[in-house]
Amino acid sequence: MKTFHVEVMNESEEELITKILENLKQKGMINFFEDHNDAASNKPVSASEEQVQEIIDEAELGPYYSEKEAKNILNL
Repeated sequence: MKTFHVEVMNESEEELITKILENLKQKGMINFFEDHNDAASNKPVSASEEQVQEIIDEAELGPYYSEKEAKNILNL
């Protein structure tokens, strides 16, 4: 089984696309649902202090810059 993400490019065509998908679902060919979590998944999540330290360590900025300077360089 494959899973696809369908993004309707033109809002005026959304109703037509939905009807096509519903028709295929009624025939038992596909199963589909509207994903309401998509907007929430695009929100940035703050990194924990431990994650910030790990990023600074991976960038090898610790020996050369203060923690504040490293955060500014890495936009953290």
